Amino acid sequence: MANRKSKLCSLKEALDGIGDGAKIMAAGAHFNNIPMALVRELVRKRVRGLELIPTPSAGLWVDMLIAAGSVSTVHVSYIGMEFLGLAPNFRRAAESKSIAIDERDEPTIFHGLRATGAGLPFVVLPPIHKMTDLPSVNPKVYKEIQDPFTGETAIAIPPLSPDVALIHFAKCDEYGNAVSAGGRHMEDIIAKASKRVIISAEQIVTTDEISATPTQTTLPGVMVDAVVHAPYGCYPGTCPGLYAYDRTHLEEYYELARKNRTQAYLDKYVYGSDGDAALLAAIPEGRLESLRIV
Repeated sequence: MANRKSKLCSLKEALDGIGDGAKIMAAGAHFNNIPMALVRELVRKRVRGLELIPTPSAGLWVDMLIAAGSVSTVHVSYIGMEFLGLAPNFRRAAESKSIAIDERDEPTIFHGLRATGAGLPFVVLPPIHKMTDLPSVNPKVYKEIQDPFTGETAIAIPPLSPDVALIHFAKCDEYGNAVSAGGRHMEDIIAKASKRVIISAEQIVTTDEISATPTQTTLPGVMVDAVVHAPYGCYPGTCPGLYAYDRTHLEEYYELARKNRTQAYLDKYVYGSDGDAALLAAIPEGRLESLRIV
């Protein structure tokens, strides 16, 4: 215990070494628990050719990285802005074929990650996929095989292997033992499948506080490579149990994105800033406090 090394570092230090072409996965679902502080720092790095592996229900972080010109490929089940509608930058890029779309369904993403985490060469699914367009749309991913036990047809899918996982938590200690205050979103599966795991947290607490309720630990520190203290690290999304999403800010982003003017958003809130300083300074006084749940 005494020889453990703290994993606490700055946003820049945490993302150091992520270069062009990296396979990036971010946890969270819709606007819930998305690691936006880490994503914004990734935008500021101006890397290119990223291969994104979103969770089955993703939107804002993918759309923003596409707008920043950082993306070459998306392994996609659903990319949208929930109650706002479709993700504008993703839709334009898909329609113009400026990014490659690797279409998959939710089980294929989940079990592809599980295969990597478990060291499996592939995962077999029931033949229900033959009732969909997926095998014809993406024949490189969906392969028919014969079940050796029954002789029936089954569908084999390959592993999914992110280079880097970005995950946000309500709190963690300096060693990466992390706790989510709301629902869980595949954090353990994502971490097991990824070569490098970077987490951000609203609060950095003592190890004693984490150890006091060990069954509530969402992700153990042994799986974590870097820890960043990032208050409002999900903003403008929600960190369940702590604060709600900012609908006004999300609508501002969406309207600019819909008009193909996301660069104006990035210039105002993301670029030219040390971390999220510009973003937090631009939020009207009192709004963040109004979003607090506790």
